[in-house]
Amino acid sequence: MRATISHGIYSVVMESIASLIAGQPKGFPLAQEFYSDPEIFRRDMNRIHLRRWLCVGHESRIPKKGDWFRFDIAEESIVLVRGRDDQIRGLINVCQHRGSRVCYEESGNGNVLVCPYHAWTYDLEGRLRSARQMGEDFETSAHRLPQVHVRILEGLIFVCFAENPPSLDDAARVLRESIGRYGWANARVAHRQTYSVDANWKLATENYQECYHCTPAHPEFSRLHATEKPDHEVAELRAEAAERARAMGIEIPEISHWPDSAPGEEMADSSYDAIYPGSVTGSEDGQPVAPLMGDFTDYDGGFCYADVGPASFFLAYPDHGLMYLFIPRGPQKAEMEIVWLVAGDAREGVDYDLAKLTWLWDVTSVADKLIIDQNQQGVNSRYYTPSAYGPMEEMTRTFTEWYLQEIEDGPST
Repeated sequence: MRATISHGIYSVVMESIASLIAGQPKGFPLAQEFYSDPEIFRRDMNRIHLRRWLCVGHESRIPKKGDWFRFDIAEESIVLVRGRDDQIRGLINVCQHRGSRVCYEESGNGNVLVCPYHAWTYDLEGRLRSARQMGEDFETSAHRLPQVHVRILEGLIFVCFAENPPSLDDAARVLRESIGRYGWANARVAHRQTYSVDANWKLATENYQECYHCTPAHPEFSRLHATEKPDHEVAELRAEAAERARAMGIEIPEISHWPDSAPGEEMADSSYDAIYPGSVTGSEDGQPVAPLMGDFTDYDGGFCYADVGPASFFLAYPDHGLMYLFIPRGPQKAEMEIVWLVAGDAREGVDYDLAKLTWLWDVTSVADKLIIDQNQQGVNSRYYTPSAYGPMEEMTRTFTEWYLQEIEDGPST
């Protein structure tokens, strides 16, 4: 592959993206250009993120009619708003006058949405209600904010920009049988934190899909979670935790439709793992940090992973949950938004201490930012010559193979 360097960013100039894909060795990390080229980043957006379902938050963030929050991805922005009919809609945050953003702030509440530029005013369903001084012949009914598809699953808000999005039926079943048992539909957001990374979104996603790095990079996590070891070394421990869960009438299925899925379906999976004896949840000391959630009447010594789509990942303990949302910003810019969930009636300062609740996954996310940033720096080097994936990186390998197929096939849109 020949490339030129312009302002520190590689631009593919000598061969097509298809040729680059064809030359990608099977079982190896992606070539440098996949993590840096602006054209490839645009293709990532068009063929993956804007065609797939993305989780943008939990519905408890907008509990009242008129509540809204903004979600941005790359150059697109949408407003998630709870309407007067109590339905949540995703409105494109682009005024239909001259293209200004309608909502500048991160969140708010109101009976209407008013563009600050020229005061065009939209109702909560996106219809234009007034456009000052536009003349007698101007028809407000001919203008409205476009909408994206919205679906609520177990309290999670998913959006899709595609005209004909993948079905979420499989994903709905996966989430119902996994995080649904942890009561996420009735949970609430306890805390949100965004970690900016100076790296391509795929490096963040690939990092999340393997725990080969956990022992050296995350000693706090590895001290508690059996995920840090190969499956065969902790199979008995997982079986014991699963048996304790079954005694409470809870069984978390192992479903693997991620990233490969049935035709027309969004990819989704769920899995169950164990916490080491002496600990019961993901906290600094492994001890409880909040009231039990969902169907759990006791701690089982386990926890649950679930994934939906290309960039939305979830982790559930019996007493709290984590949403991991990876949001592309540019070829070498992304954000990790981490959302902590607790039982809907849990009270901060009474039922849980926020610092204790967030400690483990804040420490882990800060460390992830560092290793992902440094990974991108190394990938940018002319000496980047990656070796094959190892056994504990199987999910990452599978993801990169799926990714190559996605950006090669189908319409650009």
